[in-house]
Amino acid sequence: MHTVNNHGVFMHTPVLSVRRAATALVCAAAMVSLAACNSGDTDAVGSAGGSTPSKTAEASPAAEPNGIEKLSAKEIYDMGHKANAGAGSFREQMTRGDAKTDLLLSATECVGSVKMSKGSFEIIRKGNDVWAKPDSTLVKGFNSELGTKLSASTWLHGTPSHPLMKGFASWCHEEQFTKPDTLDAGNKATKGKVATVDGQQAVPVVMTAKGESVTWYVATTGKPYLFKEDSTRDDMPDVVYSDFGKPVGAQAPSGSVEEAPKE
Repeated sequence: MHTVNNHGVFMHTPVLSVRRAATALVCAAAMVSLAACNSGDTDAVGSAGGSTPSKTAEASPAAEPNGIEKLSAKEIYDMGHKANAGAGSFREQMTRGDAKTDLLLSATECVGSVKMSKGSFEIIRKGNDVWAKPDSTLVKGFNSELGTKLSASTWLHGTPSHPLMKGFASWCHEEQFTKPDTLDAGNKATKGKVATVDGQQAVPVVMTAKGESVTWYVATTGKPYLFKEDSTRDDMPDVVYSDFGKPVGAQAPSGSVEEAPKE
């Protein structure tokens, strides 16, 4: 889900949980925004703080079958999210009609970039510190609304509780690691047949409504990572997960840094 905070920054939870997917799929208009449905926003625009997410890696390097395809749709969905959380970190590349992200994430760190229709920014989070470098489009909006004189060449610094920085940090949604999503009994999802997806053997978990669908792919070899999400709607995200367990290595950015403006 995304909303807009009082500074115009998109608050964001890009992971498409079953609950958000179900709500979005039953919206009457196929192109209505996820915010309007109250449901669950990456050409990368550059690296942040000297840390660059690596190229897409195999979801599971081991070739041994894990047998997850023998389980129910709920068990597969839950185990896929649990495996991702257990990895401790991963790369998330999301594409949606109005946004793209390329982020390396963990429960306490985040490095990467976000492109939106309203502008783009680089983001670094390390513990209770958040740095963001918005582009000239976002900076212009902030300066107009807040009466500030921010520069697109300067990193803003603050904490995740700061109203402005909270909007940036929301794209780093640590809940994927601290509270991995599970499939509620009331959600109607089905298990598909094992297939090769992006070179990886996977079992799909599919939710369908009103002619639209969302599919989550879980690896059937090695660890049962959830490595891909696909939607048939342009306003819902497609996501690729990779680099499981790769250290994020977030560091304070070099260059000009200033504290985020107070309310």
